[in-house]
Amino acid sequence: MSFQITDIPRLLPELMLLALALLVLGTDVLERWGTDPESQRERGKAAGQLTAIGLGFVFVVALVQSKFLFTIPAPTADTNPILAYLLTLGGNLQAGGPGGAPILGAFATDNLTMVARLIFIGAAFLTTLLALDYRPSGNPGEFYALILFSTAGMNFMAAASELILAYIALELSSISLYILAGYFRNERISAEAGIKYFLFGSLSSGILLYGMSLAYGFTASVNHANGGQPIIATLFSEIAKAGAASPGGSLLTLAVIFVLAGIGYKVAVVPFHSWSPDVYQGAPTPITAFVSTASKTAGFILLYRVLVTAFPSITGSPGFDSNFSGWTSLLAIIALATVIFGNLSALPQKNAKRLLAYSSIGHAGFVLLAILLWTSTSPTDRTFGTASLIYYLLAYTATNLGAFGALAVIRDAVGGDDMSDLNGLWRRNIGLTLMLTIMVLSLAGVPPLSGFWAKFFAFMAGYKAGALLVVSVSVAMTIVSLYYYLGFLKAMWMNPPKSTEPVRTPPAMNVTLVISTILVLLLGLFPNLVWNILSQATLVAGR
Repeated sequence: MSFQITDIPRLLPELMLLALALLVLGTDVLERWGTDPESQRERGKAAGQLTAIGLGFVFVVALVQSKFLFTIPAPTADTNPILAYLLTLGGNLQAGGPGGAPILGAFATDNLTMVARLIFIGAAFLTTLLALDYRPSGNPGEFYALILFSTAGMNFMAAASELILAYIALELSSISLYILAGYFRNERISAEAGIKYFLFGSLSSGILLYGMSLAYGFTASVNHANGGQPIIATLFSEIAKAGAASPGGSLLTLAVIFVLAGIGYKVAVVPFHSWSPDVYQGAPTPITAFVSTASKTAGFILLYRVLVTAFPSITGSPGFDSNFSGWTSLLAIIALATVIFGNLSALPQKNAKRLLAYSSIGHAGFVLLAILLWTSTSPTDRTFGTASLIYYLLAYTATNLGAFGALAVIRDAVGGDDMSDLNGLWRRNIGLTLMLTIMVLSLAGVPPLSGFWAKFFAFMAGYKAGALLVVSVSVAMTIVSLYYYLGFLKAMWMNPPKSTEPVRTPPAMNVTLVISTILVLLLGLFPNLVWNILSQATLVAGR
């Protein structure tokens, strides 16, 4: 197991993100030629535009490399020399696409990694556009570089097939987000959000690291007891082998519990959710959008990869019956508590960002339903569960980016993001109102938008897994959620406005909202456009 020069193209998107972050930091130094407000605006615009252009280029590279849309043919003898060069270059790029053993056993370049890259880089691109027209930052180079570092960390999280890489990747992503959440340190609410995020994140990191150390100790001890050859006991595949050789080990079960708790903080499921409302409300709205979408998606993909590749020996059953055991049973309990608490806690909220934070907790419970289908022995069912998981995360990312993007526009225009600040919005900006309406209806699961299909697939996965109680309660909580989601529509369309002054949508923010709206509509009206691609995103390592 060694690193080859041919492995570099397989890491190309991550290397490009890191290089782009350093480039943004370096060029920002050259922009520090003035301290007046106009110079600061130009400096922030230059850093943001460079970041957006770079992310767009990295997204195209990742898309071509994934082979989801097309495969570049090899040049023939009579091909034009220039075209032959381009085809060879593209072929070399796609050679680093999905397939092959994990790099050093730690970084998997399977279809799941390819899909995750596109989600994270796309979310970072849209977040950057949101931040371009948002309140200017005093240090724009650092601001945008932190977004890039966090995105790179998320990519490594999604591809990790080894404990140390998974932990370092999670920390790279999380530490960047801690700083971004409290970036406006002169504002009490932003500083409070950053501190709370850091404290809860540090606690979760310690819990996760302890669980990983237990898994490492279990693997090493089982291998030693069986007289095995020297191994890397932190590889997910080696942990799975140890679990199969010594089924029912209490140490491995304890490791699973701590790993679930550690990653549970990252994805904000009950009872590890308490940081979420305060951080969502206090962080800069573009960063809230990023944390609630890309960061949460990275956490779920890491959770999925860890559970199904490292701990398949203690899968158990999610049905509340005599076979209730294993990590699917624990996930079923967490999902049940999460959907109930998240949706009921959202009912009395008066701040729109805080309401969406509790809504996000409820959605995390729905996402867990898709993971429960791993309990099935049918490859078809497992493929359905994986595709359902990724579809939900993709739809949720597009929808929440649009929803928080609209709130960023409103806060920038009226100075607040309470529900009362949405009153009569249709009279002040009909386009913004229509786009936010589509986002809210998608979150509510109204057909034929993407949120409907996301919930339908997740509920079907839970039903196939036998978690009938969790699915039934989830359906009931979906109906409950209509009450607070319709509150958005009531405020925007029925309540009288505080002012008749038009709400302007800045150009870059408008691009984010339009792209998010188009994605929500396309994923809802034509779910099969991506379903076949997502069906390929099943794990190849340790399966």
